Amino acid sequence: MRFVEPVGRLSSRLSTVGASGYSESMSIIVSEVYDALIDAGASEAKAVAAAIPVGEHLATKGDIAQVKDDIAQVKAEVAGLKVAVFTFGPLILALLIMLVFFP
Repeated sequence: MRFVEPVGRLSSRLSTVGASGYSESMSIIVSEVYDALIDAGASEAKAVAAAIPVGEHLATKGDIAQVKDDIAQVKAEVAGLKVAVFTFGPLILALLIMLVFFP
């Protein structure tokens, strides 16, 4: 998947698209989506307007790596909780049984 910074005639079209909520700071589009829309017969302005939001919602490799790191951290914390429950759980249960049956 390629990302393209619109230049030339596309950047001039972004100013017309800007009136509908998009600005030049959000000018990265997915060129495959743009090309497919143009081939399907959409106008250039509509193709740019549709391809910009697609480019904004794509995950980068950095985003995916961050999610993987977060998942690994949660797994480690859950493993620690399992150890604590299986270590201290029987001890707490034994103390409660002693309090109930042997006051």
